[in-house]
Amino acid sequence: MRLTIRGKSEPIPESLQRYAEKKLAKLDRLFRRIEEAEIHHAFERGMHIVELTMLGDNVDLRSEERSSDLHAAVDSAIEKIERRVKRFKTRVRDDHRRPSPDKSLDLSEELAPAIEEDETPAPRIVRRKRFPIKPMPADEAARQMELSDHDFFLFLNEETGAYSVMYRRRDGNYGLIEPEL
Repeated sequence: MRLTIRGKSEPIPESLQRYAEKKLAKLDRLFRRIEEAEIHHAFERGMHIVELTMLGDNVDLRSEERSSDLHAAVDSAIEKIERRVKRFKTRVRDDHRRPSPDKSLDLSEELAPAIEEDETPAPRIVRRKRFPIKPMPADEAARQMELSDHDFFLFLNEETGAYSVMYRRRDGNYGLIEPEL
């Protein structure tokens, strides 16, 4: 596993590197192979913000935690990923044991109208992310999105052959955006 730790404003102590490696080692039992792990640390308003991104078994995982103690924030971020992986593996195992009902998505509601623009400055792109896209059905994309802790997930829809976006709605359900070709 390749571990990268980056600090936004202050240098990262060597002790944190060793601590994170030790804590991440317990995740080895949940994966066949962890390819890389990346920790971003920032300190804002008296709180340590730790964002952990992992790539293991071709699954992207992400968690973010805040705490006044740096080590507690690292622990919480790792525990969050561990819980998510265990829940995902249980769900996959249970899905294989019994036939599942039709998991079609209810997209009957229209999207909310666009908000009118303010006279505020245009938003900037502050981060770019690249990741491999593999074809998958919509229910697998929902699982992958849940693992990544994002509110949306871009994927190649196996059923339509087009790129689609899965997103989490405010009511907790999922929405699917499919392009018309």
